[in-house]
Amino acid sequence: MVEMLMTAFILAVGIMGLTALQVMALKATRGSRSLGTAILVAEQVLDQAEREGRLSWLNLTDTNVASPAALAGLKYINLASGASVVDKFNVKGGPVNATSTDVTETTTYFTATTTRVAPMTAMTGTLSELTVVVQFMDDADKTGAGVKRYVRLNRLITHV
Repeated sequence: MVEMLMTAFILAVGIMGLTALQVMALKATRGSRSLGTAILVAEQVLDQAEREGRLSWLNLTDTNVASPAALAGLKYINLASGASVVDKFNVKGGPVNATSTDVTETTTYFTATTTRVAPMTAMTGTLSELTVVVQFMDDADKTGAGVKRYVRLNRLITHV
């Protein structure tokens, strides 16, 4: 009888250890998913800035394009040196959609701040370094409280 009780006790301790390990694995998985999405958000912003740079470059080199005034609406390339623009993204990594009825699309989870570092003049155009810092909350703390996390990516962009 005593041997059976000892066996049950040892088995219970082992199962509790496996349960704690499972909880830690789930938290780590959610944290890595948030980190991966934050990196994708930063890359999405930098890709948009690179598309704007290519558009401005084509406007300079193509004589069929109307005028540089047509490029006045570019969001990232027209930033002043040291200026920033803030974009908000939902938990899925897409832009926040205030008109949606889905809570995952209307709630801000990632905040991307894009800053233009002082541009360098190249032979024909301009070379700008853009820095994107994505901030998000992660519940990786032992107490379950939210912890601010940051992802920072840089890219050099050629433009007019």
